[in-house]
Amino acid sequence: MNNLHISLTEMRNESRVLKETSSILNHNIASKVYIASLHADDLEEEKIYNDNLILNRFKLSSRKLSKNLFVQVLKYFEFIYRVTLFYRKKDIKMINIHAISLLPFGVLLKYLYKATLVYDTHELETETNGSRGLRKKLAKFMEKRLIKKCDIVFVVSENIADWYAKEYEIQRPIVVKNAPRLIDSKKTNHFRENLSIKEDSIIVLYQGVLSKGRGVDLLLESFKQRDDDKVVIVFMGYGEIEEDIKIASKERNNIFFHPAVAPEIVLEYTSSADIGISFIENTCLSYYYCLPNKLFEYAMAGLPVIVSNMKEMRELVEKYDMGIVVTDDKIESMNNAIDKILQSDIKQMKQNARRCAEENSWEVQEIKMINEYKRVLNGK
Repeated sequence: MNNLHISLTEMRNESRVLKETSSILNHNIASKVYIASLHADDLEEEKIYNDNLILNRFKLSSRKLSKNLFVQVLKYFEFIYRVTLFYRKKDIKMINIHAISLLPFGVLLKYLYKATLVYDTHELETETNGSRGLRKKLAKFMEKRLIKKCDIVFVVSENIADWYAKEYEIQRPIVVKNAPRLIDSKKTNHFRENLSIKEDSIIVLYQGVLSKGRGVDLLLESFKQRDDDKVVIVFMGYGEIEEDIKIASKERNNIFFHPAVAPEIVLEYTSSADIGISFIENTCLSYYYCLPNKLFEYAMAGLPVIVSNMKEMRELVEKYDMGIVVTDDKIESMNNAIDKILQSDIKQMKQNARRCAEENSWEVQEIKMINEYKRVLNGK
């Protein structure tokens, strides 16, 4: 049996998809796995990870047209056409879709290829900031009906699973958290060496997308109000606020910027910090129920964490006693949280964080995922 994963990304840093596909092959769920995604000028059209895992990025002739609604629909149908044509003779018997907008396409291919359909939701897409008004109503209308055509539904957090079961009156989806593989995390010193940070400074790390809605502005302003460099912050990533951080790093001795690094070495850099921050702002239900990959990366590196008061993150941090929850999005509250964690038993929190990483690692998530594949496929 061959398996096709379809993503509307360019597959630059899609670690979840790569972990899933590797697990499917390692456990002989499929003999060959294909990934279909979008092409960009700086990326290769085909990437062969090994003989049994192949990524194809599809060039769209409509890609350089405007971004109005009509053209976006045109691009979508061109992508559908190219993917369907390309894989029609590849003996695809299981299809994994990785976005709500691919649900109609997934259902089409399910019947066209006589395949098992897997819906892997990376977030609560109908409840994001960008989903509102008529667009949101149409998305929920479509998802409510088409999700029942899926043979397997995976979600990334317990609260999202509960939401789907209640909202659409379906069997509770299987939770497969977006956690990294279990590795031995050795303390490194990359940030101090690369950024000339003092040896006795406590390094707080924010890693990820540097955009609004993720607390980056709040963190920047919080550290601007701190008077010394006993505690410093490193922003590692890329995004719309990147230039603001670079400017602040030139003006302050407690703010630093580091470019994003490749996924395969990110934990090396994570372990160079002392405390990790994941501060998602409560601007939509998807954020409120999120459980970011970077939170598990901090835990894997044995870092105590500071998190915002989002339900899923709060429950995880409190369960393992691995950090501090900031109750609101005020500068004073953030700085109080930083001071509070420094006064806590950091050694014990580090041990608790590592235990969290071990108990929620990809090896643990993988078992749940593979068992569900076996249950459904053996029942067919």
